[in-house]
Amino acid sequence: MIALAAAGPSPFWFVTRGTGAVSLVLLTVTVALGIANVRRTQLADLPRFVTDAVHRSASLLAVTFLLVHIATALLDGFAPITLLDTVIPFGSAYRPVWLGLGAVALDLILAVTITSLLRRRLGYGAWRFTHWLAYASWPVALLHGLGTGTDTKTHWMLLLSAACTIVVVLAVLARVSAGWPGRLGLRLGALAAAGAIPLGILVWLPAGPLGPHWAQRAGTPATLLHAARASSVTYASVSREGTGGEQGEHEHSFRSPVTGDVRRSPLSGGQQLVDISLRAPGEVLSRLDIQIQGPAAPGGGVEMNTSRVTLGPASDPSQYGGQVTALDGSSIVARVDNPGHAALTLLTRLQLSRAGALATGTLDATATEGTH
Repeated sequence: MIALAAAGPSPFWFVTRGTGAVSLVLLTVTVALGIANVRRTQLADLPRFVTDAVHRSASLLAVTFLLVHIATALLDGFAPITLLDTVIPFGSAYRPVWLGLGAVALDLILAVTITSLLRRRLGYGAWRFTHWLAYASWPVALLHGLGTGTDTKTHWMLLLSAACTIVVVLAVLARVSAGWPGRLGLRLGALAAAGAIPLGILVWLPAGPLGPHWAQRAGTPATLLHAARASSVTYASVSREGTGGEQGEHEHSFRSPVTGDVRRSPLSGGQQLVDISLRAPGEVLSRLDIQIQGPAAPGGGVEMNTSRVTLGPASDPSQYGGQVTALDGSSIVARVDNPGHAALTLLTRLQLSRAGALATGTLDATATEGTH
């Protein structure tokens, strides 16, 4: 018998996600103001010193949130990322290309920041040349977030990325329209670049992060993709057969954030039923329901006697069915089957609210060949 307790995933993971999104927004504001705010382009008739102050403050905040984003990613420990990986691109064991783009963006931003502090010593020409690197850092950072982020498939992240892209494109249009048609070739080149970025992303996304097997294709280590990930948690024993069989890739293998509700119902004989209903936004198998039944455990939770687990799309939430195979606190391992498909091993790591009615966390679903 096993007790369900209120443990959870590392809080660094949540901070990394949040600061990554905020960093993108602040970098977008910085780049957009830098592009549009020239002497001949006034934004809503605001004095130049106001937009300069906003630009400077957004830049400093962007660097601050970016450093917190990097620090929490290192402290979280889920992905094998080293400090060198954050500044030396394309050498990481974890999604080398997409994490490498993040390192490139950081290096560009650091170059701009350092040269700004040394502007008087470097001279205006050298500073201005280096400052243009800030504009290159924005599309690189956007691609990094879409390629490595666990929220890429969520509607809010796609809308946020689209909004940031629109803001930058509008800034380019404002800059190009001021003084038209002087230096026409340069202006047309800027317009072409501004249009190519969103068009390229729209073409790439369906076959990239929104397509199947992205985690594998992006370069996620196999040890993070397979159910061996669960062995890092110390599980209490459960009276069940081992899963056995070889592990393989499957179109439904994925890692996703999950949110949902926790309901507790008293049963006869002092038994309790804990029903955890979760959603994995953006995934095909987006509905996960975990039911655990047993007597109440001292200090809260429930001791598991029986369980039932279902997984499936919103149109068929019981497409896969199975049971909990191991449980430690609120880290739950289950195996679910669907005739004609590979079985799935599920690792769910949850964090419960103080009231115990809400749950957030992560779900790792990994294909496992063979049956019980």
